[in-house]
Amino acid sequence: MNTLIINTQTFKKIQQWVFISLLGVLLVSATSCDSLVEVTDPDIVTPESLNSPAGIETLKAGSLGDLSVAMSGSAAGHGATTGLIVMSGLMSDEYDYSGTFPTRREADTRNLQNVNFSMNRIFGNLHRARAGAEATIDLAVNFGGVPEVESEMQSLVGFSYIMFGETFCSGVPFSKVSADGGEIQYGNPLTTDEMFNTAILWFDQAISSAGSNSRLANLARIGKSRALLDLGQISAASADLGSIPTEFEYNIEHSVNSRRQENGIYIMSTVRRQFSIADGKGINGIQYRSAMDPRTPWDGGTAFGQDDITLYYNQLKYTSSSAPVVLASGIEARLMEAEVAASNGNNDQVQSIHNALRATIGLSELDFSGMSSQELLLAHFEERAFWLYSTGHRLGDLRRLVDVYNMPPSAVFPWGDYFKGGQYGTTLSFPVPESESNNPNYAGCL
Repeated sequence: MNTLIINTQTFKKIQQWVFISLLGVLLVSATSCDSLVEVTDPDIVTPESLNSPAGIETLKAGSLGDLSVAMSGSAAGHGATTGLIVMSGLMSDEYDYSGTFPTRREADTRNLQNVNFSMNRIFGNLHRARAGAEATIDLAVNFGGVPEVESEMQSLVGFSYIMFGETFCSGVPFSKVSADGGEIQYGNPLTTDEMFNTAILWFDQAISSAGSNSRLANLARIGKSRALLDLGQISAASADLGSIPTEFEYNIEHSVNSRRQENGIYIMSTVRRQFSIADGKGINGIQYRSAMDPRTPWDGGTAFGQDDITLYYNQLKYTSSSAPVVLASGIEARLMEAEVAASNGNNDQVQSIHNALRATIGLSELDFSGMSSQELLLAHFEERAFWLYSTGHRLGDLRRLVDVYNMPPSAVFPWGDYFKGGQYGTTLSFPVPESESNNPNYAGCL
């Protein structure tokens, strides 16, 4: 029997989401130009009616929409919904918090509690996206197989595991429930390495399902290489990257069709002035503003943020509610190749890769000759920070510098005095929310 894996706290929400998706299909099919009162028998919404291309596409669209909310946030909800990208940007050095919500300030200072509502919502939204993708895969398989849909959804599941592994602590549970709605099988907490290894299994399936579809194969290859880097399997990470063109992009799409579909990064920064682009945050942070780099455009510095005390600097990477967010790209493929070269101490190759990328946007060449191995790694990660700004990579990058490359947290994370008073905390990841404690195997952070 096929199974789909979900967070136990999210199961009822998944059922509600599927019902709402089906209801939308029903309402559209129940009206016509001739009559607005002729209603089709509601009994047509049965498991059998889902077993169709239309049902598969409905679930696929819902899963992609859930991923966009989990990653970017949205304009929906009281004060909008915060996504993983901006919250992990607070935990790292990408954003300063210029709002008043205490749960977001906890992320900015890295002093998080496991009852943090903002993180609990992100945790649930990410599980929801994953579970929806797995339900779509099950439906496609039961319908006889739709390889391209399966590949895209398998990659979506793989990226969900990556995001849990890169941003949450070790110990995230992944519970199971039968596809026919049977009893919950409570999952055991997974270590960080287990999450990355599980992601690789999903990406391998996605590569196989993609067949000759290079777009979907490239998406899965980039995801797999990212997980291998996180595991410290550096040499293996470059194996599948060479064929990926630098111009390749796979985007998380946004739209003004509804508040839920709007780009939450734009809403939370430009519209609500709660996330201010940082500059040398906590001593170690990248100079995102001072560098005047076209990869991190900004304006502002003349008015306060939502808290009325923090001078506000607005990111200009996302300039509308419909701006897409890159999930995987050929630029990232080149950056991963550069990291493999840096780990091998190949200064010339790292320099060559970075200068080729910089030339595409008219930036001057860098000189990495004579750098020590640690200087080379840090120079490479700084370039990554500019290219991948506000895409959900930076917190994972800083943790990899600590966990894989053995650099002290105090040398790479924002550290010392916090600009609004107090100190930055020593926590490097988000906790597993206390809401997961209904799982008898819940253990918090391992």
